[in-house]
Amino acid sequence: MNITFTGRHMHVSERLQEYAEKKLLKLETHFDQLIDAHVIMYVEKLDHGAEVIINGDGIQFHGREKASTLYSAIDLLVEKMEKQIVKYKEKHSLHKGPARGEVPFLETISSQGRDLRLNQVSNKPIDKIEAYLQMKVEKMDFILFKKGVSKVDSDLDYANKNYAVIYKNHDSLKMAEIPFDKIKEHKFEHDDFVEYDLNIIDDSVSNPHIEFKKNNGCSINKMPLEEAILKLEENNETFIPFFNTDSQYFNVIYKNGRNYEVAVPAF
Repeated sequence: MNITFTGRHMHVSERLQEYAEKKLLKLETHFDQLIDAHVIMYVEKLDHGAEVIINGDGIQFHGREKASTLYSAIDLLVEKMEKQIVKYKEKHSLHKGPARGEVPFLETISSQGRDLRLNQVSNKPIDKIEAYLQMKVEKMDFILFKKGVSKVDSDLDYANKNYAVIYKNHDSLKMAEIPFDKIKEHKFEHDDFVEYDLNIIDDSVSNPHIEFKKNNGCSINKMPLEEAILKLEENNETFIPFFNTDSQYFNVIYKNGRNYEVAVPAF
């Protein structure tokens, strides 16, 4: 299992990492192919929190727990994740796989009391024109997509970071992406994001002519998922594209009826 750690305004010690790794490794037995796990730890006043995003067998699982110590939070989190994974495996036979384009997981955010469905987008690489056409045909206000690459370095695991988002911004269209050199260097600073205005010259359904005009800055913000939820509610928006500081990917949170959903990359 490939495990990465992030400390939110704190340092994650080697001892704490080793403890978490030892606990998380027991989850490997539930997967045929476990890709990675990303652990986030933080301290908020008297609460010590641990959060994990696990990608395995084409499914993304997510959970968080708080306790009086980080070690206790890790124990509670691993126990919670094992129950969640087993419950899902029992409900969905693995040979059928998950529904296309969907991460079948609901996580309640205690501060908001809401259930969030994380929906995986297709991991098939497409170019930006194809993405625009798909967005238009399906009458969507946004599309999160994996950009096609002409050459992939097999020694670098950056292809899965190569996601971009096209979205409506009032009466205009914009696209945001991260340059290849920054992806390869694993640098995801806001100043490195590139944003374009889309100028539709010929809106042909088969071969549209679109100019992508590069902007000086980028309107997409970096924030954790909980902050994105708050912004969606406070601003009464129908959707918000953002760079998830926990998972290090572009996400889009949006309303689907009364429910909130989050478009996330597929792995």
